Amino acid sequence: MIPAFPVSTTAPVRTVGQAPAGPGAAAALIEVALAAASGEALAPVSLTLDYAAPLQAGEAVTLEAAVERTTRTLVFAHGRVLRADGALAATGSAVFRRLAVSSPD
Repeated sequence: MIPAFPVSTTAPVRTVGQAPAGPGAAAALIEVALAAASGEALAPVSLTLDYAAPLQAGEAVTLEAAVERTTRTLVFAHGRVLRADGALAATGSAVFRRLAVSSPD
């Protein structure tokens, strides 16, 4: 059974693609998905990844990511990589620092 997303402040962003070659395929995919869900003008602070099933180069995957919460300077996101058969390949979470923080007037 694929674990459900934690409660999110946004609807999950869902995209499909192909796994790149190399041992860090899931890491590369999930970091991009988490950043895309989190928005623009962000710098990564931390990335946590848990592997579940290996990916083969060129394998079709589905990426899902959502923002869990935000603060004035940080964005917390979580996501997962699913194989074409629906099996969980990896889950991850990230914290991003907002680069352009506007000051309150």
